[in-house]
Amino acid sequence: MATKTSISPEAAVDRAWELFCRLHNAPSCIHADQLVQWLGEDPRHVRAFDEALTLWALAGAALLSPVLEGAQHSSSDLQ
Repeated sequence: MATKTSISPEAAVDRAWELFCRLHNAPSCIHADQLVQWLGEDPRHVRAFDEALTLWALAGAALLSPVLEGAQHSSSDLQ
C-alpha cells in the first residue's frame, strides 16, 4: 500500500522536476523505476509531476515561438 508523505507542493514539484530531468537526460530503467516508485507513493506526486511537465512544455513553446514567428514571416516573403 502506498504511504503518504508530508512534502510541500513546491518541494513535490521540485522533486518531480529532478526525477524527470534525470530520466530525460540519462534514460535508464533505474531512473524510470525511481520515478514510478515516487509517483506511486502519493497521489500528490502525480499532480506535481503533471505540473512539472506542464512547465516543461510551456518553456518549450516559449522557446519555439520566435522560431515559428520567423518561419511565418519568411514564408510570407516568398508569396
